[in-house]
Amino acid sequence: MLVEKGKEPAPLVNTAEETAAPMTAVGAREIAFVIGPEPHRTIAVTDIESGRTVRKIAPGRGVIDSLTSSRDGQTLYFAAGGVIWAVASSGGEARKVAAGDSAVMDPSGTSLVVERNDATRIRLFHVNWDGGQEREIPVDRSLPLMPWPLSPCAMDAKGRLLVSLLPRDSWFTPVGILDTATGRITRVPADELSDHQSAAWTPDGHIVTLQLGLRAMLWRFTAGGE
Repeated sequence: MLVEKGKEPAPLVNTAEETAAPMTAVGAREIAFVIGPEPHRTIAVTDIESGRTVRKIAPGRGVIDSLTSSRDGQTLYFAAGGVIWAVASSGGEARKVAAGDSAVMDPSGTSLVVERNDATRIRLFHVNWDGGQEREIPVDRSLPLMPWPLSPCAMDAKGRLLVSLLPRDSWFTPVGILDTATGRITRVPADELSDHQSAAWTPDGHIVTLQLGLRAMLWRFTAGGE
């Protein structure tokens, strides 16, 4: 759906097929997302203005868990089977970049931030887009990270990465700002009775998240009667 302030949401993609996340912008005119029923193994690229799907890519690497794009929109990076892969946005053979469960393109366009979910913790790495040198990003362990895929716009030009937190004092998952240079995490104030996921930076420096609230009702049942 296309959502604009003050307007009703409108369909963005002209298709009867099932469409779902993960998704990412591809250059200035297109978006990429997964299409078809589960398991989601196919990527569709759609023209934003017309809503027409212009091509489909079936990399054949398994279920697609995350998507991000190079700055020029020429290359898509996706996670499947615990590996980050690169494939031309025009289609073609996918190549392995690095081990990882999700990734986001650094705004510089020279590297990816890759998330790896180990058995005991979540680790983050700067990885060159060509799969070469990598460097681990320090993370403040006093605020554990939630194993949620990184969003395509989760990284800004100042090196601040938006992450989902798993705090010890709450059932819910707030958003944190991780300074990738120092590892320091700042918890973002928000509704404390909701999960906040898929956080992204807007061009003017604001944060947009998917808010999932919790509503419950308590019922009293008495014995007897039909």
